[in-house]
Amino acid sequence: MRSTDFELTTELLSTAYPFQRACAILRSKGFSVMASLPELQFIRTKDQTTLTIFAPIDQVMVSRNPSLSEINSIFRRHIITCKLRWRDLVDLQDGTELQSNLKGFKVNTTRSHDGVKINGVLVILSDMYHNNWLVVHGVGEILEDLKHKEQMPETPFGFDNEKEENTVSH
Repeated sequence: MRSTDFELTTELLSTAYPFQRACAILRSKGFSVMASLPELQFIRTKDQTTLTIFAPIDQVMVSRNPSLSEINSIFRRHIITCKLRWRDLVDLQDGTELQSNLKGFKVNTTRSHDGVKINGVLVILSDMYHNNWLVVHGVGEILEDLKHKEQMPETPFGFDNEKEENTVSH
């Protein structure tokens, strides 16, 4: 196989299965519950919106034992529609709020002596995976907001043409 054939094959696979490499890394680092969700939720995503996923570690997902409908909600709470590498998170102003993929659920970033926290949950593994449109960080707990009344997105995968965009200047 020529190198151009390999590059074309790799490009086709990454287009057809855009989360494959990210999910493999998540599984290898103890985030397998969250790793199974992008493959299921975004199998039809073609526009490759830039994303950041805050993946809770398996232990908290397993101990929570969420129902199928709760898994969808949990997954959407942990996604924001902008790409935030670790250096971007560290540079955000304390208290910066970003809209998650779950309508009405905000993600609040703060810095402490321990590191960066998302809704009070520590980022325990930064930049676990990243490419030109996706970043995955590991977090130690499930992101919660007791004041939030969950609303499911109107489109099946939560991404539509009129979505609320997150913007971060670099």
